[in-house]
Amino acid sequence: MYKTFAALALASLTALGCSGNSLSGTDPNGNGNDDGGSGNGDGGNGNGDGGIDRDAACGDVRAQATLAKSPVDVIFVVDNSGSMTLEIQSVEKNINQSFAAIIAASGLDYRVILISNHGSASADQSICISAPLASNASCTPPPAKPGNSARFYQYSQEIASTNSLDLVLQTYAKADTLGLAPSGWQAWLRPNAVKTFIEITDDNQGTKYTAQSFDTALLQLAPNQFGTAAKRNYTFHSIVGVLENNPATKAYAPTDALVTTKCSSAVNTGAVYQNLSILTGGLRFPVCQTASYDAVFKTVAQGVVTGSTLACDFDVPAPPPGKTFILTTAELAYTPGNGGAPKNFKQVPDQTQCAADSFFISNGRVYLCPASCTTVQADPGAKIDLLLDCNSVVG
Repeated sequence: MYKTFAALALASLTALGCSGNSLSGTDPNGNGNDDGGSGNGDGGNGNGDGGIDRDAACGDVRAQATLAKSPVDVIFVVDNSGSMTLEIQSVEKNINQSFAAIIAASGLDYRVILISNHGSASADQSICISAPLASNASCTPPPAKPGNSARFYQYSQEIASTNSLDLVLQTYAKADTLGLAPSGWQAWLRPNAVKTFIEITDDNQGTKYTAQSFDTALLQLAPNQFGTAAKRNYTFHSIVGVLENNPATKAYAPTDALVTTKCSSAVNTGAVYQNLSILTGGLRFPVCQTASYDAVFKTVAQGVVTGSTLACDFDVPAPPPGKTFILTTAELAYTPGNGGAPKNFKQVPDQTQCAADSFFISNGRVYLCPASCTTVQADPGAKIDLLLDCNSVVG
């Protein structure tokens, strides 16, 4: 699975010389020599296979990729039980400026997906999000349906005190009651996006799921979206009933122990959610600090930004007019950001043949193999060039 893959923007496409030969035979002087100086790169007959002819005017092409961050899908799950009025109002107040605006300013391609009942917080502990994240200008009163937009999607579902994880799984592919998600909230996810869950509740998940069993069920549900146990593609943050840290807005880190004392207005410490945060590298905050949700949301937003990873795939660029690329001879050149010597990544036939320093091409898309992806993601100054040999199409 390539859960962190996303598009790399091609910054330039430059013809290098006019030899028309394979990468290894390119002559920087443009004399067209390759294996004995025939000038045609194919035994001197001027003909390739399948009606393709080498053309000295075609040249070798170098496509430089600008490494971009992977998109992010953020999934909020908000408890609608009777004790959650102030917490829901604080979410409504802060989700635009203290969360979405920070992610938008970073340049990340993001979506916010909210799983919670749509409506009035004061009347029935439901939630309504307004512009600029949602499309509706106001929530006074809440419109009949959520104002879904290009960045915001709400799956209206009543979340009780102890069943949020059950409903996350049950509604994944289930039609909603408002006709906005006929195939469930899965329709709003992007396979190339990193996933972030944010649970907001003052209680705990019931006995049906532990952190480990929910994790297993989620990964089995859609490994192309959420990853595998060996390499998860999601982080789970918890805004739950934990006793405040010192200071109160300071997050509990994944390395901090489970908090067993609850904050003042909470029903439960949310141990299952805490353990999910610990398991996936997420943060934990006290749900009771409703006046400080701005600081909490800003911290989570910054975590989303800094935790996003460089993407590891991109489209093969379009060839020059009247030309075609020979993808089987393509090579990748990786130049380390520290000025180290460039390294060529070897092309392998497919994902099953992946090894160190390798890549493969499938359906017009270039994929770094996992080890190569890890190398590039650890190097923020990395430069990647796709080196392509080019032929002319014979009419």
